[in-house]
Amino acid sequence: MNIEEILLTINPYSRTGEKLQSVKQIVVHWVGNANSTAIANRNYFESLKDKHIYASSHYIIGLNGEIIRCIPENEVAYHAGNRTVNRNSIGIENCHPDWEGKFNDKTYNSLVELCTDICKRYNLSTDNIIRHYDVTGKVCPKYYVKNASVWSKFKSDVANKIEQATTVVTVPEVKGVDEPVRKYKNGSTKETIYADTNLSKVIGSLSAYEECDCFGVFNNRAMVRYKVDGSNNYKIGFAKWIEGVK
Repeated sequence: MNIEEILLTINPYSRTGEKLQSVKQIVVHWVGNANSTAIANRNYFESLKDKHIYASSHYIIGLNGEIIRCIPENEVAYHAGNRTVNRNSIGIENCHPDWEGKFNDKTYNSLVELCTDICKRYNLSTDNIIRHYDVTGKVCPKYYVKNASVWSKFKSDVANKIEQATTVVTVPEVKGVDEPVRKYKNGSTKETIYADTNLSKVIGSLSAYEECDCFGVFNNRAMVRYKVDGSNNYKIGFAKWIEGVK
């Protein structure tokens, strides 16, 4: 397994240098930006120090299976949306070719390999591998939230690598209405966008009458994909006002 280390610079937002308390969990994510590269997502994290946004991960796995280490494993990354989990876990972002969110074979195989390596080094089992969704309710990684049996298969693949006795794991499906990509049109006032369906963390906003893609309604929140600052970079979050779904 080849890991390229391209560390973020020390800054107050994406890499503070704070030491991790322990490694109790591995948290798996999708990057939420279809067909983007590992280095592009690493550079996005680097740019957050200038935007004053808290977000990062220890690793990013690309579409060709390449693995970039952004933050040393003994430091905190801001990936799970939970202070305690961030200080006791390793976060892995994964690139995906389309908005369905399924990892291609190269990305998937590298994820299995990396999780296997981490589990062996920290004496973890697959019970310690979780999705971002399991922490905050955010639909991340999307495909593996919507398809719990595939997530269970992934954990079984890691279990076989670490020679862990495998059992049938019941993983809850995301609650909500799975819809094809639709449109979301904001109303006459600014609409706040949140990181999860509990509306616990603000990550952005939509301008009056702004339109964007909508992936469905989950826990009575609209899951939207919108451009960041008029650029070609996208973020995914949840809008409280579901009447905007068209």
